[in-house]
Amino acid sequence: MFPRLASLALLILPLAACDTQALSDLRRGIGLDQAAAEPEVPAGPRPPAVSPLEQPIETAEAPPRPVSMAEPLTYRNTAFLAGGNEPAWTVEIAGNTATYRTPDSPSGRQIPVNRLVFNQGVEYIGVLNGRPFVVNLRAERCRDSMSGARLPLTARLTVAGEAQPGCGTPGAAPAPVEAAPVATAPVAPAAQAAPPAEVLAAPAAG
Repeated sequence: MFPRLASLALLILPLAACDTQALSDLRRGIGLDQAAAEPEVPAGPRPPAVSPLEQPIETAEAPPRPVSMAEPLTYRNTAFLAGGNEPAWTVEIAGNTATYRTPDSPSGRQIPVNRLVFNQGVEYIGVLNGRPFVVNLRAERCRDSMSGARLPLTARLTVAGEAQPGCGTPGAAPAPVEAAPVATAPVAPAAQAAPPAEVLAAPAAG
């Protein structure tokens, strides 16, 4: 009897294995065995982790303070004088015009420029001989390489593709002092000549 039971068990086990595989294939075919898809994370900003009633969304440890977007020394001025040495050059800026002087051109050349303000200073951009003409002025103290004088602005001139360092200051160049007129003493009118004596003499009585 035991041999029959053993034979029967051997016949049942393969059938059970076949049924289990068929059932797994069936569940996989209808999508029951697939793992649940994770929800997609939105590309935009995520909602806060806690309620805004419990913790404000925008918090700051210190009160906000204004941030400077322009340097006041250069922002409030529209006239500057800059210059450098070796080679010597000066640029006088008044409004939208820059007068560029060198030893070869003492009278100077006037160049239309555009003003560009940035957080550390100001820059004037123009064109000279078809190439950029740029005067950059920063609010950094500068020492003149020849005289040793300290000036409030650091300058950089870019002309003919070369950058030349220098110093600058707000305000235009001083106007030339004209010679005072020489005072002259007033000229006294010439004294009239006395009339002849015969004119003054009374006529003799007849």
